[in-house]
Amino acid sequence: MELFSMSEMSLDHVPSYAGITSTPNWSQLSNTVGPGLVEQLQTSLELAQQLQIFSMAAGKILPLSSIEIHTAVGSFQAPGSYHSAHEYRSMLVLQEQCLAELVYQSDTPVSPLLQRRLAELETQWLFPLRNALIVTRLQQLALKDTLTGLGNRRFFDDAFAKAVLLSARKQSPCALILLDLDNFKPVNDQYGHHAGDEVLLAVADAMRQTLRLSDNIFRFGGDEFAVVLTAEDALSAELVAHRLVKAIAQHHICEKYGVSASAGLAQLQAEEQGLCLFQRADDALYQAKQAGKNAVKVAPSLKRSDCQSVLAKA
Repeated sequence: MELFSMSEMSLDHVPSYAGITSTPNWSQLSNTVGPGLVEQLQTSLELAQQLQIFSMAAGKILPLSSIEIHTAVGSFQAPGSYHSAHEYRSMLVLQEQCLAELVYQSDTPVSPLLQRRLAELETQWLFPLRNALIVTRLQQLALKDTLTGLGNRRFFDDAFAKAVLLSARKQSPCALILLDLDNFKPVNDQYGHHAGDEVLLAVADAMRQTLRLSDNIFRFGGDEFAVVLTAEDALSAELVAHRLVKAIAQHHICEKYGVSASAGLAQLQAEEQGLCLFQRADDALYQAKQAGKNAVKVAPSLKRSDCQSVLAKA
């Protein structure tokens, strides 16, 4: 039994021009770009790497200033791309499924002859592209919470560690918000797990609507959530935390069941380790719970020597 179908990896929105290039006459297409492209594309299952390989081949046909690909699992742009005067879009279609949309930009107009030669090239990418989409989708499933679609604990651990390292390297802000739902257990006890799932989906929706970067939201499991903020977003972390708590409490599903959220916030200090930052945010969350719930508490700043005492409490 397949984990997912090809349609799940296809674009939801198919441009009206897709039919123009969806069924080329394969028997009349000649291999004008030489052998080896398929083999090169098959050396990688990363979409960004395949795009770079393809762009080098396409650049022999048309002097490109930019090339990007839009897929159901994400969009990618070749390194060094820049905007230019002429744009040409083409759909990559396999077995009546639109796998991707390619967007070419060039200082040179894309004539019908050049379009035909690009189409010949694109046909060589179809099967390697399909394989890359499958692998990427499997990777995404492994890092997503199956109910809400938010990042899971495994995804959080990786993203949090990278955010802390990047913040230290660039000396830029980083903040962690931990949230725990208030009055969630009675929902499961009184109304059943179906109602509990309904609440969790509502919370995820409220958080997505509040944050610009939904990839920074995670569900640990149960009714625990986390948000990692970096750079300019981290500077307004307290405001973000209050907005999240308010959005959750005001969601009609949460109002229906009397569910709200408490949040603990900690800002990364100079030379602070991620484990210490997490523990400080967790302590702040505990204080928010003790303060009467539906509240936000901010962890106080630490001296360098204080981190060991924080970790000793964990």
